[in-house]
Amino acid sequence: MVDWQKSYVDSWIANMPNGKGDVNFSDSFEKALSFQEELVKSYLDAQEKTTKMMLDAQRKFWDSYFEQLRKKPTPVGMN
Repeated sequence: MVDWQKSYVDSWIANMPNGKGDVNFSDSFEKALSFQEELVKSYLDAQEKTTKMMLDAQRKFWDSYFEQLRKKPTPVGMN
């Protein structure tokens, strides 16, 4: 999160007009587009990892659930 914020601020500062009126809009557009692309890629990677973790947790839960149900119950007083 901090990296993309730094990247955003650096990009924003780099594209600030320096008072000479020589802003290159196509270059600014390309930088902004590249930044947005990286942001989306990072978001999708994080979403993929989160989804994987959630599925793994559910899988472990259900595996454990069915494993416990398959165990033979010990009769009362036979411990």
